[in-house]
Amino acid sequence: MAQQELSDWDRRLYTYFGKKSPIVPLGCVITAGILCSGFYHFKAGNKRTSNIMMRARVVSQGVTVSLMMFSIFMTKRQRELGIEL
Repeated sequence: MAQQELSDWDRRLYTYFGKKSPIVPLGCVITAGILCSGFYHFKAGNKRTSNIMMRARVVSQGVTVSLMMFSIFMTKRQRELGIEL
């Protein structure tokens, strides 16, 4: 299949959400950091802050899973169009 000419927007979209996406691992690291912070505050006896951190972890995890699904979609589309970056 012939290589298609990509606009700057498409190139950024495929770079950040395509096959070599740095977004998903970054989301995993952020989620793990929030989880560790929540455990730290729980162990320190600060239950309110621990509860807030666990709620933030749920939000962060949801965003990460959503980005993961979008990244899978973009990788599939990238493969179908024959786009190599």
